[in-house]
Amino acid sequence: VALGVCEALTRSDKVLGSHRSQALYLAKGGAPRELICEALGKANGITRGKGGVMHLIDVKSGHVGSSPLLGSVVPIASGVAYAQKSNGNREITAVFYGDGASEEGVVYETYNLAATFSLPLLFVIENNLHSINSQLSDRRSSHYDVSTIASGLGILKYKRVDGNSFHEVFSSAKEAVEYIRKEGKPAILECITYRHLAHSTPLMDEKYRSVDNLRERERVDCLTGLRKLVLTSKFISDSELIDIETGIKQSVSDDIQYALDSEYPKSEELYLDIFYE
Repeated sequence: VALGVCEALTRSDKVLGSHRSQALYLAKGGAPRELICEALGKANGITRGKGGVMHLIDVKSGHVGSSPLLGSVVPIASGVAYAQKSNGNREITAVFYGDGASEEGVVYETYNLAATFSLPLLFVIENNLHSINSQLSDRRSSHYDVSTIASGLGILKYKRVDGNSFHEVFSSAKEAVEYIRKEGKPAILECITYRHLAHSTPLMDEKYRSVDNLRERERVDCLTGLRKLVLTSKFISDSELIDIETGIKQSVSDDIQYALDSEYPKSEELYLDIFYE
C-alpha cells in the first residue's frame, strides 16, 4: 500500500503514518541504513537514535513524522496540508492509518476540517479487517459505510481498492493525487489488505481469523503476485530477478552490520534536539 501510494507522489509531497511506518519511510525514499541505525538507537539513525521506529522523522524524504497514538497523526496531517495550501506550492500530504484508527472521533473531525478548508490531503486507510483481534463486524453496525461518512462530511472523492495489488493501489492513488492537485480538495483511498503475522507477536492465538487465513494470505501476497507478473511478461528473467534479490539481501546485511558497529549517542547530547531553533 505504502509503495503504491508513494509512487504516485512527488519527492516534495509529504507523508505521515502511524507507529508502524517503516515501510512508508522506505517507500518515500528513506535510507534503509539510517532506519536500521534508528531501530537500534544508534547516533547514525534518522533522528540520531532518539526517536526509534515509532517516531520516524525525515525531512529529506518528506516523511514528516509518525505517531504511536492511533489516529493522532490524522489531524497533524491536516496542519501540514493547510501549510501547503497557504504556501501555494501545489504539494499534497498523504496520511496513512488503519481501519481501527479510522473509527477514532478525531479522524471524523479531520474529514470535516479537510473538506471545509479544501485541503490538499489524501487519506489512506489500510484496512486489514481487524483491530487487534476484533473483526469489522464486532465494531461496526451493518449500515456503517466509509463512503457515506466521507460524503456526509464533504469529501466527495472516495475509492475502495484491493490493497494487495500494487498496480490497483498505484493507479487509484495516481487518480486521487491528480484530483487533489486539480480540484484542491481532499480524497480518501481505502485499501483492503491483511497482515501476515499476528498483531504483535507470532505466538498470539490466531483463531479469530476467518477468511483471512494463512493459505489465503499466501495466495494473494502482493510480492508473489508482482514476481509472477514480471516473469510472465518477460520484463526480466528468473536469473536476473534472483541476482537482484541476492544483491538486496547483501545490501541489507551490510546495513545491519554497519548499524551494529555504529556508536550510541553521547550522554551530553541528551538535551539536544528538544526544541527547534
